[in-house]
Amino acid sequence: MSKIQLPNGIQAVQARYTYQEISDYRDNPLLEALPPILSKSEVIQAMAQYPYFDPSEGQMDAHYRFHLIQRLFSSFFQPLPVHLDLESRISRLIRQGYISRNPLAAHHNESLIKGYEDIVSGRIALSQNTTAAGLTIIGASGMGKSTTVNRILHLYPQVVAHSIYNGQHFNQLQTVWLKLECPHDSSVRGLVNNFFAQMDAILGTDYFAKFGKNRRLSAQSLLPVVSQICRNSCLGLLVIDEIQNLNARSSGGEQMLNFFVSLSNTLGGIPLIFIGTPKAVSVLQSEFRQARRGSGQGDLIWQPMKREDRNWHLFLQGMWEYQWLRKPVPLTNELSNCIYEQSCGISDIAVKLFVMSQIRAITSGKEELTTELITQVAKESLKLVQPMLNAMRSGNPAKIAKYGDINTINIEGFVTAEQNKVEVSALIDDFQKQRQEQKANTEKLKTNAIFRLSILGIEEKEARSSVEKVIASSSGQLGLKELVQKAYKLSINVSDDEVELSGKYRPQNDLRRIVQQGKEQGISAIQALTDAGFVQTEFDLGAV
Repeated sequence: MSKIQLPNGIQAVQARYTYQEISDYRDNPLLEALPPILSKSEVIQAMAQYPYFDPSEGQMDAHYRFHLIQRLFSSFFQPLPVHLDLESRISRLIRQGYISRNPLAAHHNESLIKGYEDIVSGRIALSQNTTAAGLTIIGASGMGKSTTVNRILHLYPQVVAHSIYNGQHFNQLQTVWLKLECPHDSSVRGLVNNFFAQMDAILGTDYFAKFGKNRRLSAQSLLPVVSQICRNSCLGLLVIDEIQNLNARSSGGEQMLNFFVSLSNTLGGIPLIFIGTPKAVSVLQSEFRQARRGSGQGDLIWQPMKREDRNWHLFLQGMWEYQWLRKPVPLTNELSNCIYEQSCGISDIAVKLFVMSQIRAITSGKEELTTELITQVAKESLKLVQPMLNAMRSGNPAKIAKYGDINTINIEGFVTAEQNKVEVSALIDDFQKQRQEQKANTEKLKTNAIFRLSILGIEEKEARSSVEKVIASSSGQLGLKELVQKAYKLSINVSDDEVELSGKYRPQNDLRRIVQQGKEQGISAIQALTDAGFVQTEFDLGAV
């Protein structure tokens, strides 16, 4: 999607409308401007992220490798079946929420007028559409809830700029999604101000200055304002993270719960997603209306991975190849069981343990991962979470209940649509095989590019460095010609404009330069190459 600069300096994606296979999604610019609905394999491709890795980096000095290992924190994401399930639910939520809010329909303008009247009168009127769907995601800290939701949300543009639809002028900014964090003090005003500030950041508005700083306006009186802003911006999805910060027994927590119920009723079809740790369950269930409101796409209870689960194998296998050690070891059942035992299947802890164990292997001089080393690192470096992990290992509900953030709860009556995990696992396996093939093709591409650069007079070491830098910085697949061109420019440290100058930046032994100079002197190409020593015309027959 192409981006455009709005008059307020904010960037938005220019709306491009596509035909919708589902009839419910047709003739609605808000739906037709969304990215296509992805298949499972497309979701895996879009969400997967693997850091750049060259096995030769394992031979670098320790102080360099300490930096390289950090790539796992910023550049590693292994899609799992739960991620595909969540992507599908969010995709449905956004689209279903827009069905009843077609800006071209007559009732849309009516809702804007009614919203303005609500602001003037200060009353909160229920929307005619009070069936907004929702989703509640509950899971222990470190499971990747927020990270996954963020990756899914960024599959969609946050702001879409409409101008012409079906030949008619349609000037509208569409905010596809907005994500807020529940304040630690359960303050409704804090959440509302966060909403104003986030809207200002993405739309270039001044809502916070107009309403957030006005202390004469109560949080409750701002509800019609929030609702109207959502209507004006065609908000598609509102995500509230850290919902466990609410305290149902405090006045602030109760006010926040009532605010959410009122907000859902007045927004008119805008779906809400709540994300929190198991502590949030008692908060949400204390208010039946809100518990019902968060169940439009079912509750998602994000449990830690099981030792025998296929998900654990996929996750660990995807991470294991990134060993910046001089003695990388293959993943064995013994090593897999060891990391599981020390992390209890919590992905965040598993990644951190994998990183810390590599660092310990480097500093100790052992340069390889062993169960003894991993166990020792966990014992020394995970002291703060050991009480919680021990509670999980015990399986004792009373002990687990002491630590709400890791409580592996099971809500009665919970029903979720099970996906075909075998099919999903097979897709992920195929994707990983494709990655291995891509890596092999990349190595072949690098070799060919380095050879061609050497012909152009670039030293092999410099050529290899330039090729690897170009590949690492590229967001897509490069062809050989494009790779050689970019690496050549990088090697001779010139801009695109400069490299176009005929031969000016070509090295002395560049064959093209030699031929060009010969042509300028009236010498044939073969003679110019002969004079330069690249073509031998006399042979010592006695040596044959």
